[in-house]
Amino acid sequence: MVLRYCENTFKENYIMTIGSNFSTKQVDLEEYPNYLVKLQLWDLAGQKHFSFVRPPFYRGATAIVYVFDLTRRSSFQSILDWKDEVEKVIGDGKPSILVGNKIDLAEQGNREVGEGDGEALKEELKAIDYYEASAKQNIKVESIFKNITMAILEKTKKI
Repeated sequence: MVLRYCENTFKENYIMTIGSNFSTKQVDLEEYPNYLVKLQLWDLAGQKHFSFVRPPFYRGATAIVYVFDLTRRSSFQSILDWKDEVEKVIGDGKPSILVGNKIDLAEQGNREVGEGDGEALKEELKAIDYYEASAKQNIKVESIFKNITMAILEKTKKI
């Protein structure tokens, strides 16, 4: 999703993140024509054996985007573990969004997580929103990052 958002590309044979990947993007907000925001986005490896690498990245976070695969229930079930790991480092006051990715595959009959499940988890996470998206087909990616950017600005009173 970060690659799609920052570079408007999608790699079919994307190599999983090892440690972390870092991207930046400058955002012009229509609602605030004279206001430019520079986002720093960190994509962190999700495998257990990389858990020691992640805490330093959490310390600088101003928001969290929790992403799971709609076609893999196990990734959905891991979200609460991610939330616990993040909150041990930075507490629970940061805006967050929950994203079910790969809606393109889910609509082909491969769905393992229902929309109602995602909505219920959003409430449990106290996330500001829930999206079903596709990085591959660029479905809702822009909306996700715009929404979290606006939440950061509102939380930090920058607007």
